Amino acid sequence: MNCVNKTKSATLTALVLSLMSVIAIAIPLHAQQPITTLSIAPDTCTIGDNIFYTLNVLKKSSIRLNYPQLSDSTVFSPFEIRQVEMLPAEARENLILEKIRYTLTVFDTGMQTVPAISVAYLDQETQQQDSIVLERKSVYVKSVLDTARKDIADIKPVRSVPIPLWVYLTGGALLLAFAIGIYFLVRYWRTRAPAPVQAPALTPYEVALAKLKGLEEITLNSQNDFKIYYSAISDAVREFLERHYGFPAMEQSTSEIDAILQAKRPKEEAERVKSLLEKADLVKFAKFQPTVSEAKESLSVAFQIIEIARPSQTPDLSNRPTLRNHV
Repeated sequence: MNCVNKTKSATLTALVLSLMSVIAIAIPLHAQQPITTLSIAPDTCTIGDNIFYTLNVLKKSSIRLNYPQLSDSTVFSPFEIRQVEMLPAEARENLILEKIRYTLTVFDTGMQTVPAISVAYLDQETQQQDSIVLERKSVYVKSVLDTARKDIADIKPVRSVPIPLWVYLTGGALLLAFAIGIYFLVRYWRTRAPAPVQAPALTPYEVALAKLKGLEEITLNSQNDFKIYYSAISDAVREFLERHYGFPAMEQSTSEIDAILQAKRPKEEAERVKSLLEKADLVKFAKFQPTVSEAKESLSVAFQIIEIARPSQTPDLSNRPTLRNHV
């Protein structure tokens, strides 16, 4: 059916063009205006389809027409221009047949009409300006939906699915278990005894200082008193050296300690430690008995030895743990 329509349309167009040529020849050249024929195909389409709007203009070669361009969509409203094609021109006697095809589309349904369009032109030979008006063309536009159907059902309401009883029972049991757990956890934290506060550990300097201070009030009368006194001084100094410098001074001899200090500390400091420990060894093992003033001097030397580790601001020892006097 479409092929038959197209064949008829082509035959009709050829006849019209031939008639245009005869009329144009019969009219004097200086009085000739452009002669137009217009076709639109298809005349029935679906919304959004391509519609071909073809314009044929028979004119003198000196006439220039101002055809609508791609940017002039409002000219064809409610149709939109998708494409503009300038087809090959044909020579007819002393005239020219120009062809221009517009590919249109429309998004409204029902009978839609391309409005009458005014096309201006200029005859460059006579400088005459005028315009031609293209006739209106109509197209019937169908919807993509089948509007003939009457059995379209309404939207059904949302159906609620019943929840089984076991879901409620399980959820309730879990909530109850969670609440009981929170209760016992809070009760445990409230009744738990606070952890005992541990006193900060004493530094090597503080330990040695406490032990040496405990020897200041010792009374020295017998050889045994001097032996216990110097043993306490030696142990306090050795323990300090071991914790402060990190070598086993409690288990080493005086010469071994001196060798380590000579390598690590200034010579004067190492000699001071060596002299004190050698005197303590004499009192402990050789039954040497110094005078009371010499014993007090040895205690003073012990204070000088540990003084190297004294912090810049010595903390108040009245609130720190104290060491019992082992003498």
